[in-house]
Amino acid sequence: MRASLTLLSAGILSALSTTSVNANDLVISGVIDGPLSGGVPKAVELFVVNDIADLSIYGIGSANNGDGTDGEEFTFPAGVAATAGSYIYVASEVDGFTAFFGLAPDYDSSSMAINGDDAVELFKNGSVIDTFGDINTDGTGTAWEYLDGWAYRNSGKTANGGNFDSANWTFSGVDALDGSTTNTDAATPFPAATFTTDGGDVVDVPEEPAVELGVCGDDATLISAIQGSESASAEVGNSVIVEAIVTGTRAGGFFIQEEASDYDALDVTSEGLFVEGNVEVATGSVVRLYGEVEENYGMTTLAMDSDVTAIDCGTADAVTAVAISMPYDIDLETVEGMVVSISNATVTSTNNLWRFGEIVVSDTIKRQPSDMAAPLSEAYAAAEEASETSLLTIEDNSSSQYPDALSYFPTFSYANAIRIGDAVSASGPLNYSFGTYRINPSEVIEVTSSREANPVVAEGNLSIATFNVLNYFNGEVDENGDVTFDYDGNRGAKDDVAFELQQGRIVEAIVNLNADVVGLMEIENDGFGEDSAIQSLVNAINAELAETEQYAFIATNDGSEIGTDAITVGLLYKASVVMPEGDAIVVAMPEQQVDEDSLARMRPSLLQSFSHLESSKSFLVAVNHFKSKGGQCAEDVAESPSEITTIQGSCNALRVSAAITLGTALSDESLPERKVILGDLNAYSAEDPVAVLTNYTPETRGYTITTAVNTGMDEGESVEVEAGFGYHNLAEEFDAEGFSYWFYGTEQVGSLDHVLASDAMLADALDGAHWNINSVEAYQLQYDQALRFYPDEDGYAFTDVGPFRSSDHDPFIATFDLQADVVEEEEADSSDSSGGAMGGILALLAAMVGFRRRQHSIKTKKA
Repeated sequence: MRASLTLLSAGILSALSTTSVNANDLVISGVIDGPLSGGVPKAVELFVVNDIADLSIYGIGSANNGDGTDGEEFTFPAGVAATAGSYIYVASEVDGFTAFFGLAPDYDSSSMAINGDDAVELFKNGSVIDTFGDINTDGTGTAWEYLDGWAYRNSGKTANGGNFDSANWTFSGVDALDGSTTNTDAATPFPAATFTTDGGDVVDVPEEPAVELGVCGDDATLISAIQGSESASAEVGNSVIVEAIVTGTRAGGFFIQEEASDYDALDVTSEGLFVEGNVEVATGSVVRLYGEVEENYGMTTLAMDSDVTAIDCGTADAVTAVAISMPYDIDLETVEGMVVSISNATVTSTNNLWRFGEIVVSDTIKRQPSDMAAPLSEAYAAAEEASETSLLTIEDNSSSQYPDALSYFPTFSYANAIRIGDAVSASGPLNYSFGTYRINPSEVIEVTSSREANPVVAEGNLSIATFNVLNYFNGEVDENGDVTFDYDGNRGAKDDVAFELQQGRIVEAIVNLNADVVGLMEIENDGFGEDSAIQSLVNAINAELAETEQYAFIATNDGSEIGTDAITVGLLYKASVVMPEGDAIVVAMPEQQVDEDSLARMRPSLLQSFSHLESSKSFLVAVNHFKSKGGQCAEDVAESPSEITTIQGSCNALRVSAAITLGTALSDESLPERKVILGDLNAYSAEDPVAVLTNYTPETRGYTITTAVNTGMDEGESVEVEAGFGYHNLAEEFDAEGFSYWFYGTEQVGSLDHVLASDAMLADALDGAHWNINSVEAYQLQYDQALRFYPDEDGYAFTDVGPFRSSDHDPFIATFDLQADVVEEEEADSSDSSGGAMGGILALLAAMVGFRRRQHSIKTKKA
């Protein structure tokens, strides 16, 4: 507790202590949302109105983004008293608070990592006694928003009992603390000379004597001496004069680097430094300045003294960038603040591309460990370690949220995007913040795109693909005969403009995919009539195709919907290549009773047999969409779910039961021996459901897979799975390095979408490939995001029509070569010898033509 420091509200101490605030002994007196990268912490200030014998009856919590109370997240320790007239500071972390204010907070708690749109609650004995902000409202754009700023309570106001009134507070205005110019009217962070040290009275801080910078070329402290050989500078708190080259700028300051002649020649000390402040000196010039050494969240910085005017010492030779290899071959701490370069690094994340103007690069794409190996195996541990190494962020120099343009790639658009897997070369100063090293590029980065306009796959005489169409809903006809998108259950486009963009992209993708059979997921489940979603999609696709290339769709034999969910699976086919054999089969998937009030369900599977017209061979396609990893199933709410369960996401055991159900249904001997299982199994390649459908044994797996409890299977018991069904994952056969999904939560890739083949179908398989047109593309290009946030062609051109970002999952296409049986003709008798000879010649010629056609149709895959 303090009786001295009024961080947020100069004069509050005397004001509060002389007014009637006895409704409670403790009140919220101030909040601060500091942009952490600028060294300013996030904190809450509490004022002690009357003596408090034991603070443990009080606690605080935050309410984020208007989502309601999070409850009492931090409780004060027992046995601690507080004196009337003092202040208590609870900060998000200690170092930044201490560095900025010169003393440590009383307490630190992650619950105070608040943003300027978050509310704060003060509790006493578990009940709310005071609030800042409205816990049920996101503060963005409200009267009480304090984004990158601060707010303090006016004098003469009491605790509000949970009824917040912004009129009782004074606000800095947004961006008061981030050094940006977006709010030039924002108040200064804190009134000058409000630090007190003599029991509570505000006193003036005496001015220090003027600093003499000297002239250019005079002695100065070397940056290498400031950086030192340790992770933190030994010079923290000392004020120094430096003279070095300005190498780049970013929000809140600029970078400097020693001239090469002043290097200390030690590999363990950096020659660069970030300076907080501004100078009227161009990049490439030498500047002489004065400031105090600080450590801000792991990065050594120099806080420039604004009262000492920097000196421009003229231009210097260009700095030579330090080339960084990936995986890293140096400790990046040794080049912190220096100009560095990377060449052909791989983009691994665009998660914060538009929120913060950031991409992440590394030596390779990072993969979900459970896509690579069975959970908890040695190979899994190795994949887990590899997924976290050599990560480097490239960031926009503005440090603003949702920048108007990317400083390092201002021409970003739908046609010129940055994607997961692209190769990037960049150069600029290296900084460290938010736990990662970052390059602030000095120039526009070089991006080598990995886009392919068509899937690269060897051709056969049959191709089969899986495609998730991301909630394709084609609207509903209202009572006036108009199409509306405002109806219950619509998970897709919200208006006709969005629908046209969504449909246009899906159509172009399926046309370019050019598969003979396409399994669909996430299409609206509204039957098969003229106004149905699947008919609408087929009509739109066929409008772009020649008559001989057109698609038809599989319907249930009675025209009924497939299952009861709002979305379902579907199946398209080219009638010029295959014809359905028999009726479609709908396989109901297991349901699980999670508790008395909830049931976990998934969509049924659709099975259809086909005859291949050229070869007369029969094959079956099973289209699936297993239970997602979201929500909860019975195993997830158990007292102690196993680590193997949690690694594979929610409802893993129910997906195993679905795999058992599907595999058993396909074991019917009346079905063709050539079978293909395809679809979104919501399981990565090495997870239990895929293992059960392929080559699983408990011995090779390292553990025994079990089914879900509380289903209609095995009298509701969980049972052990003894062996897999023996299907073959065609991605492992032909495209082992490929993937169909990038998950923003882990920033890693893997395959949730699979094409599995039976032994007989594998024998006819030629090739298979993922076509990365969706998962690797920036989320902001998606039809709903593009139209909602980036519709203006004068700004971001995000609304083009093309196959890219037509969904969030990538299609997988497999090709096969099915051959007709060779009929051995009986040897003709002598009376028909000429006819028999001619028949044999014709058969030979036909075979030769077929061979040449197949030879001609096979493409060579790109390297």
